[in-house]
Amino acid sequence: MASLTQHSIGAYCLRSKKSSININTTTATATLDAKSHKASTTTFQLPLTIEKMASITISNVNGKKRKDEQWRVFGSDDDGSCGIAPIPAPPSVAELAKDFYNAINSKDISKLDPLLADNCQYQDLVFYVPFEGKKQGVIPFFAKMMEAMGPNIVFVIDNVTEGAKLTASVIWHLEWKHKVIPFATGCTFFEYEEYNDGRLLLRKATGMAEIPFKPGDFVLKVLKSASTFFDLYPMAADALLKSHEDEPHEGLSSLLDKLFGKR
Repeated sequence: MASLTQHSIGAYCLRSKKSSININTTTATATLDAKSHKASTTTFQLPLTIEKMASITISNVNGKKRKDEQWRVFGSDDDGSCGIAPIPAPPSVAELAKDFYNAINSKDISKLDPLLADNCQYQDLVFYVPFEGKKQGVIPFFAKMMEAMGPNIVFVIDNVTEGAKLTASVIWHLEWKHKVIPFATGCTFFEYEEYNDGRLLLRKATGMAEIPFKPGDFVLKVLKSASTFFDLYPMAADALLKSHEDEPHEGLSSLLDKLFGKR
């Protein structure tokens, strides 16, 4: 540990096997023998605004003295920390995204809970509507997902990319006992929010998973039919899209009926 008096503060971390140090309220004198020059020394400099407040005189083995107007801290730690433990850096959004999937893989919903904001939202594009609120929608959904995955299916992260404004995107796939499950690849976009206490919590996540059914060119035909219908009947298109916002199931059903006709 560093040795300090009430009126003298240091800024030098000095370690020597054979040295004697005398510190008073005005000066600090260190007498070193010849062998002490072989000792390892680690230094760090405090701000210049307080350098002029201390005058330290060091006597070397030849009896010559020099004045060095610098503050010094005397300590015995080889790493230069002088016994002060470093403050750990907060996790990045990429690390938090990994923690999200680690919590799911653990099949322990209590590990997921502290990662989510109370007003968080999870939108999976295979569902019509997003899941709103941590307790009301998100936690119950992932509890069902963990149960459906069973003990041996896990998410494996292929790539994590951090974006601007506390965002991250993750590409993942599913495995069962270290074997890749076909048609089980997806990506999720995470949006985090920083709170007053410094925590980063998940505010919104949007996921899109691969589906076994591959529509291929059929998607382009549906898109062409939809664009043609919207352009020919703009008022009807406005009504259908508005009904889809209010009631997704009914709106989609009406749109498909218009495009392909009722059975």
